Amino acid sequence: MDNEKRDDLFNIEKMERTIKKAKRRATWKMVLIAILVLTFIVVFIAFANPKLTGVIEGQVTSSIRGMHEISAPNEFIGKRERYPGFLGGKSYYTTYKIIEGKVVYTGEDGYGYGLFRDEVLSKGGGYPALIGAAFTEEEAEKPTYNELGQRQMVFYYPFLPYDSYRRDLDLLDEIGQEKVMEVALSFDQGYTLQEVQSLIPNDVTLSWIWVDDVDEEKDNFQTGHMDENGEVVSLGDYLIRSEDTVYGFSLLDANGDEAEEPALSFIRNISSGKKFKARWQGEYKRLYETLSGEDGILAGNDLQYYGAVVTGDTKTLSQLKELPFIKASSIGVITDRY
Repeated sequence: MDNEKRDDLFNIEKMERTIKKAKRRATWKMVLIAILVLTFIVVFIAFANPKLTGVIEGQVTSSIRGMHEISAPNEFIGKRERYPGFLGGKSYYTTYKIIEGKVVYTGEDGYGYGLFRDEVLSKGGGYPALIGAAFTEEEAEKPTYNELGQRQMVFYYPFLPYDSYRRDLDLLDEIGQEKVMEVALSFDQGYTLQEVQSLIPNDVTLSWIWVDDVDEEKDNFQTGHMDENGEVVSLGDYLIRSEDTVYGFSLLDANGDEAEEPALSFIRNISSGKKFKARWQGEYKRLYETLSGEDGILAGNDLQYYGAVVTGDTKTLSQLKELPFIKASSIGVITDRY
């Protein structure tokens, strides 16, 4: 090896330049790889996030909408606003009632979906549950109102011997003839859908019907203590249901026209809802098990009805005053006819 080559081997300065050059190449290579990977991730998220978010949103939205359709007496979901984000988002919607063809705004609600988001964004407590909010007999004697100042309806079980009942039909003479309203009717026993339709006068609009969703043998907290003869000896405190804690279905569609096969829609909502991994899955399962017949399959003939919501003016609703099957009545939203 000649002296020049030997000197190059031990030239520290030249070696340092070579090492620095190699480091720069490695650094730029890593930066380039990082940029490519980041670009791929961004592009993947841009294309995949809407689809993944849509899948997550779909189940929650279906669960929420289905729950609203099997509860919320005489109320429908209106305009919806969506705010999707990264693997989640939130939605808000308005609600309205139809009273004798007139649309009445009743408020708004919302829900979240996806990672680290609460499905309940509403100001209130949410949807019905068997042991959800209700009233004592003393509380039910006074009307309650929502945030818009609209009266809220209450419902009485036919199998409980209450000391007192709301009979708001007696108030019709105090309400102007230019008004139309909704009224919750609580029956003296369970009826079939055909029986309910035959009992209500033809010129009174039957808009919603209350489904019996309790098992009187298992849900004994609803009926208090039973003695050896099966008689009620002590009632609980909260045995009158608010309109936020009952289940049923509308006999009208969102346009106010007659709904097609409403009982089957009710059953489909429950059957589908118990499959969705969303907030109300457990309640859907309870409803399906409680309402199903001995064969374990929920069908239309398994349903019985404890009450209904009707609409009309003071004249038409006055026909209901003396009907023997009406155990209690509770006026809800009142509005002008025009």
